[in-house]
Amino acid sequence: MRGSEEIVWAGGEHHFRLGIGELRAIEGKCEAGCAVILMRLLSSAWKIDDVIQPLRLGLIGGGMHEREAQKELDRALTLASPYALAVTAADVLRRFIMWETPDQPGGDQQGEAEAGTAES
Repeated sequence: MRGSEEIVWAGGEHHFRLGIGELRAIEGKCEAGCAVILMRLLSSAWKIDDVIQPLRLGLIGGGMHEREAQKELDRALTLASPYALAVTAADVLRRFIMWETPDQPGGDQQGEAEAGTAES
């Protein structure tokens, strides 16, 4: 799985990471697969745990202690609506269930183009 990623959101700037354990926990709490949760977030058909769990578990996966992650999430909910946080939750989830690598179609094409230019 991928390492953590630093994301700026309503709660500030923090490291987020969703490994297999966090993804399974999200599925359990939301009673749906991660792709279904992502689609619910993107289509505004989400439930509150679809918003909260990727953020909370992403902070924990990024290295934050559980209590601190809950405090950050509670603080973010005083600064931004759940609707606004749904955008961040979708972004966090997307980053850890969908990504392209250089060996996949659509992967690092810019890097390949730069490598081709450097060789010329």
